[in-house]
Amino acid sequence: MAIAAWEPLWLDESSRCLYAAMHPAAPGAFPGSLPGVLIVPPLLHEQPRSRRFVTEVASGLGAMGMPCLRFDFFGTGDSDGTGDQLDFASMHHDLDLAIAALRARTGVDAVVVLGWRAAALPVYGWLSARRTADLLVLWEPLADGELWLAEIEREDAIQRRQRPRPRPGVARLTDMDDGQLMGFAASAQLRRDLARTRLVADPHTPAVPTWAVLQPEAPRLSIEVARTFLLPPSIPTFTGGTDMEATFFLSPLLERVVNDLGRALVDELGRALLEQEFR
Repeated sequence: MAIAAWEPLWLDESSRCLYAAMHPAAPGAFPGSLPGVLIVPPLLHEQPRSRRFVTEVASGLGAMGMPCLRFDFFGTGDSDGTGDQLDFASMHHDLDLAIAALRARTGVDAVVVLGWRAAALPVYGWLSARRTADLLVLWEPLADGELWLAEIEREDAIQRRQRPRPRPGVARLTDMDDGQLMGFAASAQLRRDLARTRLVADPHTPAVPTWAVLQPEAPRLSIEVARTFLLPPSIPTFTGGTDMEATFFLSPLLERVVNDLGRALVDELGRALLEQEFR
């Protein structure tokens, strides 16, 4: 799947500036007839490894008629700020800003939020509380923040013992109190937010309808999932540490999953929007 033309832009506020990119709907798509998609990237070291893949997914959905906005959280990627300013509160603020920008720039009536991996943890609570979208799609969601934090802290310790490769006169950075996690700044507040968050339904807050894209052997999620899309077992996984050699690309097998997801979104939300237009 070729990456179609997209528009880089900045989401500006007086206190922050977020890098974003708009992937327009394919020419000929009737404005507003299909949902817009807000793309939420994975966190920490998984973001750069999957950047091209996320871009390809956005282009693929755009080619099916759904405009997509992807962005970097404040303190990550090409956005302003530093990593130690990233926590769940800042991410919730950025999500508000990004979803408003998607609606304003495209005029869509329905919005899908598509989030990867650990992004499920801040996104699920944010969306359940605000209900500013019509559907949530979680791609390989991490359901237990405390468990994931422990896993990457163990991996971080291993990486510090091994990297960089030994060079005369160059000491390894093995101080676990330097605020870094898997090569990225991770604030104490972000670690606390992760440690206390699990992907569970809140009985007091009606959840947005949720779909999931999962590995075949993934454990059952505690939240209600209306529809599941299974990934091919042979694709790369997110458990490759910090190795950029494990970068994700949209292989033909993954492209089929994205196409299936896109067709399902068109069928689910496009039909509802068309029915509204002709009432």
